[in-house]
Amino acid sequence: MTSECLGIEIWGRKLIMRKTVSLLLLLCLSLGLLAACTKTPDAAAPQPAKPADNTPALPKKDAIVYAQSVPITSLDTGGMQPQGYPAGYEAAFAIFNGLVKFDETLNFKPDLADKWTSEPDGLTWTFTLKQGVKFQDGTPFNADAVVGYYTKMLDKNYNTGAYTLWAPIDKIVKVDDNTVKIVTKEPYGGLLNTLAHGSALIPSPAALEKYGKDIGLHPVGTGPYVLDKIEPGTQVVVKANDSYFGGKPAYKQITFKYVGDAAARIAALKSGQADVIDAVPVENAGDLQASPNLELINKPGLQVFGIGLNQTNPILQDKAVRQAFNFAIQKDAIIKALFKGFGTVLTSPLAPNTTGYVKSGEYAYDAAKAKKMLEDAGWKAGADGVLAKDGKRMSFKLRTPEGMYPNDVLVAETIQNQLKAIGVEVKIDKVEKSTFWDGIKVPKAKVDFDMVMFGYNPSHGNGGIQLDAMFLTNPDEGKNPPQWNFNWYSNKNADQLIQNANKQVDQAKRTELLGQAEKMIWDDAPYIWLYAKNNIVAKAKNVDGVTVLPVIFTLVHQTK
Repeated sequence: MTSECLGIEIWGRKLIMRKTVSLLLLLCLSLGLLAACTKTPDAAAPQPAKPADNTPALPKKDAIVYAQSVPITSLDTGGMQPQGYPAGYEAAFAIFNGLVKFDETLNFKPDLADKWTSEPDGLTWTFTLKQGVKFQDGTPFNADAVVGYYTKMLDKNYNTGAYTLWAPIDKIVKVDDNTVKIVTKEPYGGLLNTLAHGSALIPSPAALEKYGKDIGLHPVGTGPYVLDKIEPGTQVVVKANDSYFGGKPAYKQITFKYVGDAAARIAALKSGQADVIDAVPVENAGDLQASPNLELINKPGLQVFGIGLNQTNPILQDKAVRQAFNFAIQKDAIIKALFKGFGTVLTSPLAPNTTGYVKSGEYAYDAAKAKKMLEDAGWKAGADGVLAKDGKRMSFKLRTPEGMYPNDVLVAETIQNQLKAIGVEVKIDKVEKSTFWDGIKVPKAKVDFDMVMFGYNPSHGNGGIQLDAMFLTNPDEGKNPPQWNFNWYSNKNADQLIQNANKQVDQAKRTELLGQAEKMIWDDAPYIWLYAKNNIVAKAKNVDGVTVLPVIFTLVHQTK
């Protein structure tokens, strides 16, 4: 299982003058001097002051360049999925369609399916397909194309990147040329999330047969844009599909260009060499917002961040200790000081806007309460100020990747500093992002960390699948975790609620069950719950139709 299949977002970003900034911010956070160190913008949508705009409007463009922070190496919607994440998906959505798609608020909308219904037993879904649609190579789109491709996705040897999303499906059946039935093994409340995911984008059957394993370099779909050229790791150029069933493409050409350095992306946007950029650092958001010819798009995202607490450590098996750590952290301060307000403090294991989100509670900053909870649990300060009990010091190793997540090391240093204030010693273990995943997904006996800085992005938007991936009890202690429960958390009651919810087709009942699981997990505190970050994109004002989805994707292929 790869990080891309479950939407684990990978970022690479240099931190300018990190040591100096770190010291200043940590001082602010430890002393609570937020008024002196930061402004206090709205966490969901900070709005920097803008000068009067007397600049003449720029002419509309017929070709645009989207400078992406991650390179595209393949556009295969099967197998390992479009690479890399999220850039490959963003280009794939321009070339392909699925049966269902998300709108800006993650509601389900028809795409290649005109409509759908589900049977009362929750096992059988019927999809009525659009008629008269053709793939870009002239192959007709019909039930055979859907059944042929989706049946492949049920094979875990073929679908190596997103099999967990498809595993609940039993079979796909052709009713007639314009109708298919999808039958699940059990009622599956997340089916539409799966069909709106990038792994459900449908390629031409003729192209699949012609190109085989090289289909990722020769993508053919039904979408508004046709591949012109692909230079893996450098750029993808697409041109308008004038026969697109969904309306006229807004641009004659779109270039998806890899520009890994944030400063270089910003310079390209300001100079006109790029028209859209992603992954805008929060430090630069205000400057771009103030530019008369530029526009900042700031959308709350679904990626949740926290510090995973290793449940194999006897000290961390005490729920009171884990809860005390949560009360010791100034989450609001971290968002304001390190992310300029572009984020939201978590109130559930899921981010708001995720399917199934229910507010589960709050761990408001209260250092005195945290100290009292630890004292009540028998922990007393030693001569060095570090808490101890029964001859054991409260000392932990916090592993963090370096440069994978925005401000990852700074966040880890802030956690270290704030836990020190209640008598907890934390030693930071920085690792290369290329080795991070393999180092945390290990059998229970081989866990060599106490805490882990981690961020999970559900590109499927499905809270049930997210809870399953992060918190369901691992099946075999002698093997690597099959998903992302690397800290070996287990609560059998939560397991049952999650599993029951994922079998519930009625969304209200499903959310009720997920909410019960969320509150249970929240109270167990297997993480130090931190924040959900915003997705920040910038574009030229004369570029229309740019959509930023909460699941992180920036879509530039909209039609007129």
